[in-house]
Amino acid sequence: MPALKPALRVSLGQARGIAVAAQGFPPVPGRSIVQVLEETGFVRTLGGVDIYLAVRARVPGMTRDDLDGVVEAHEAQIIPAVRGCMYLVPRRDVPLSLKVAALLSRPRDEKDQEKAGIRPGEVEEVAKAALQTLRERGPLTTDALRKALPEGTVRSLGEQGKKVGISSPLPGALRVLEFEGQVERTLEGRRLDSERYRWRATAKSPFEGVRLTEDPLDLFAGMARLFFRAAGLATQKDFAGWAGISQRDAKAAIERTGLLPASVEGLDEVHYLFEERAPAEVSEAVAFLPFEDNLVHLHGGPAFLVDAAHHDIPVPSWGTSKTLPLGEAKHMSLRGIVAEGKIAGFWEYDPDVREVVYKGFSGLSAATRKKLDVAARDLSHFLADDIGHGRSFNLDTDEELKKRAGQIRAMQGRGKPLP
Repeated sequence: MPALKPALRVSLGQARGIAVAAQGFPPVPGRSIVQVLEETGFVRTLGGVDIYLAVRARVPGMTRDDLDGVVEAHEAQIIPAVRGCMYLVPRRDVPLSLKVAALLSRPRDEKDQEKAGIRPGEVEEVAKAALQTLRERGPLTTDALRKALPEGTVRSLGEQGKKVGISSPLPGALRVLEFEGQVERTLEGRRLDSERYRWRATAKSPFEGVRLTEDPLDLFAGMARLFFRAAGLATQKDFAGWAGISQRDAKAAIERTGLLPASVEGLDEVHYLFEERAPAEVSEAVAFLPFEDNLVHLHGGPAFLVDAAHHDIPVPSWGTSKTLPLGEAKHMSLRGIVAEGKIAGFWEYDPDVREVVYKGFSGLSAATRKKLDVAARDLSHFLADDIGHGRSFNLDTDEELKKRAGQIRAMQGRGKPLP
């Protein structure tokens, strides 16, 4: 186990600079989409445009077709990763991600299957039949696969299954096959702003030629390396929350990575970073971020990246009808803006006028605001003409977009909301 070196001390501004630079801001000319994914971390997929926004913020000028093409070429995949959520993951990291996702989901899956009345070995039997059918028939949706399987292969679990949200053994069978690298998801309609997938048998397993440890803590340490490379610096709590593991396991994983502990001016918790990380000049970077962008998500919310003067701004919070002070919000449902080395405002897309609406916080320079105006026009064109909408997630609507755009417009001055 590597010994932890003496703690470093960094200012809040330096810590932000490390985090912003690690997340690809300002963008490095010539860096490919795959390189950006490998360096800045997995991108959450929600069935909306945000997957495109996250990558385009770091690869200026990227088109929808560019990112769709990367997935179609197998350079990145949509897979279950941490916390059972779906992410766009670079091919390099797919084996580790699937292994960890299987490890963390197995206990709950087995318990739910038992409650649903699935017999021992039944999932494996269905998986074998499903794989054979996909090899013979080619890519199919889950519903089409169910209909294509030999009669009697998949049975309904009835009321017992409904109680735990499992209608048949087929979803569990597909999860097993996916975790083993035998099937994969393909895009329906060649678009990432959807949660509609087709399943296909893999031509080449992602595990081919890859050797992974069976030690859970070594697997978590592998995820810790990916996380802290992308975060720049973060806390043990940040890592545990992202990975969906216990604080004890997060601590043990960090101890296996060779990370350095650091104290950040004004913050109580110890942060960790790799030795080669150094404060970077990021004040010139401007970017319009998606909801739950890694810059915010990997740090457990926006507070770390927002000046304390703006922490009292009420913001809508994901999953609740309540508003919270910005400094306390973990999952604000407004999209953020990067400017002058921090989160410095909010934005939204108004489908009625087909334009980005934004407000920066007070104190931004005239030069920064001019750059934001240019970036907003470019993003408006991308959403209106290339993507065709601005909806953030699968159940989002244009009405909700307009409502959020109205909230941005209602902010007085440069960040103070109306009563």
